[in-house]
Amino acid sequence: MRIVLFLVILSINFSSFAKESLNIAVASNFHDPIKLIQKQFERKNKVNLIIIKGSTAQLYTQIINRAPVDIFLSADQITPKKINSSLVVQNSQFTYATGKLVLWTSLIWNKKNNSKLFLESEKTKILSIANPNVSPYGKASKEYLKNIGVWKKYKNKVALANNINQVVSFLYSGSADSGLIAYSDKIKLNKIYNGTFLDVPKNLYKPLKQDAILLKRSMSNAFAKKFIFFLKSKEIKMIIRSFGYIVD
Repeated sequence: MRIVLFLVILSINFSSFAKESLNIAVASNFHDPIKLIQKQFERKNKVNLIIIKGSTAQLYTQIINRAPVDIFLSADQITPKKINSSLVVQNSQFTYATGKLVLWTSLIWNKKNNSKLFLESEKTKILSIANPNVSPYGKASKEYLKNIGVWKKYKNKVALANNINQVVSFLYSGSADSGLIAYSDKIKLNKIYNGTFLDVPKNLYKPLKQDAILLKRSMSNAFAKKFIFFLKSKEIKMIIRSFGYIVD
């Protein structure tokens, strides 16, 4: 009898301390901001945020194959709209951030802070961009290179990364001497002192509006809507802006 009573008490105590979980699929460019947001949200709520990081295309594939995802933070607006309506909460899609591109190079460049002039000079031997077929940032990078008339020049010396974060890895390792990265990754490359950031005009690629959407699975999770409200709060918008994103 004592053993049974002990097990009952133990199970009650365990359930009182156990936390629910919320699964969030996050585009790789937003991984650093989401880590800070995760800390803030978990501090205020009794829940574990499980972050699933990947390219937008990879995450989309996981979601349509019924991966246990509650919220999807995409790197574009198109991909969430492609998800079958039976899998998403209707009218839940909204823009949480708008990203920007910037060019980083390890090569010496003392002229104007203009990536167009730099790329036209053809100093770069290996230029890294995210794969345009799977990454919205890669698609924007290719669009920019086409719009400034250098895509054909660089076509054979482009190192394609699986996602925008991997472009940073290529630059860190020296596998590429220049690369188009997310402005939010600028903080990481600031640690490399022998490099230069060059401006990429926003009017030369389509706006990188990043949308969030609730999946049907989230309807049974009390923390899903709380997280969405939290993501829209002034406190969190300040965090997102601090990484260089535009937030309405």
